[in-house]
Amino acid sequence: MVGLRAPWGTEGGVETAVGALAPRLVARGCAVRVFCRPRYNPLGSGVHEGVELVDVPTVYGRGLEAFVHTALAMPRALDADVVHIHATGPALFSALPRLARRATVVTVHGLDWQRAKWGPLARSVLRLGAWSSARIPHARIVVGQHLLQHYAETYGVGARWIPNGVEPVAEVPLEEADVDGLTSGDFALFLGRLVPEKGLETLFAAWAAAPTDLPLVVVGGGPDSDAYRSHLETLAPPGVRLVGSRTGRARDALLSHARALVSASELEGFPLVPLESLSAGRPVWLSDIAPHRELLRGESAGAGRLVPAGAWPEAIAQLAGMDPGELDGMGLVGQDHVARAYSWDRVADDTLALYEGLLALRG
Repeated sequence: MVGLRAPWGTEGGVETAVGALAPRLVARGCAVRVFCRPRYNPLGSGVHEGVELVDVPTVYGRGLEAFVHTALAMPRALDADVVHIHATGPALFSALPRLARRATVVTVHGLDWQRAKWGPLARSVLRLGAWSSARIPHARIVVGQHLLQHYAETYGVGARWIPNGVEPVAEVPLEEADVDGLTSGDFALFLGRLVPEKGLETLFAAWAAAPTDLPLVVVGGGPDSDAYRSHLETLAPPGVRLVGSRTGRARDALLSHARALVSASELEGFPLVPLESLSAGRPVWLSDIAPHRELLRGESAGAGRLVPAGAWPEAIAQLAGMDPGELDGMGLVGQDHVARAYSWDRVADDTLALYEGLLALRG
């Protein structure tokens, strides 16, 4: 597996997904090697949960980091039966394993060229990576049905839809969150990377305008987030607290005791954090974008609210005024649905079946 920072030790949907998927593939009889960027891999090169982690150097910095790392890692991956590339930028290098006659798979976790952090040149390169993901590998996986539609309409190609799963979130005492002054059920939670497309500025403006004293706890960090965090701190209205990153039981404690998870994100592939909130039995208030609509439909439609652009102050006031029992009921709807529909074991089974199919075709 190539294209990510490291499966354990840094925030990000791709990293979370690989950290859940790779050990399950090992449990199903695969030998799995993941190439990591050393800065983000506290475990170092070696075996963790049966997965071989291999540090490969890179040039750190926005724009070059993933490109250089994938270029250096890919030649070392060509002895594998299957080379699985994660994200559209690294898909630029999918021709190498294809030419080496290795089964080549790209997972598209989102339309990366749309992210606000990229300048014109980087966007052009990422668009080329998306084109490569459609034209070069033997197979492509997409994590959302809106991405399935995008590849069909834009490139005229199919893809295998394998949505992300979720690790069950058990209830943890709120005290373990290490955040002072919180009461269970009396705070809203944002959890994720601190990047512009997550819509935090929209949430902050809405919190300033909403007639409520419901606190908002903002949890997250991520690579290169310090400058943006400082910007957010200058914008945060009363009642909004930026508390940094939380992992493990501290993270689960916040998910378990929030009144609801809130996200005004403008861009997602298929979001993992709302799945985690629902797994913890807590409802979600989400921006009305295609990936969120995909999550809150059918059996899970009652597990949260979709918030149109401009309607966040009213949505926050609604959340603050709702009966706790009604919120608990919404969370249970989501918890039941997620347990049945978004299993990492199913993701592993589907991914392995794709590998085996490609290897059988290659003879």
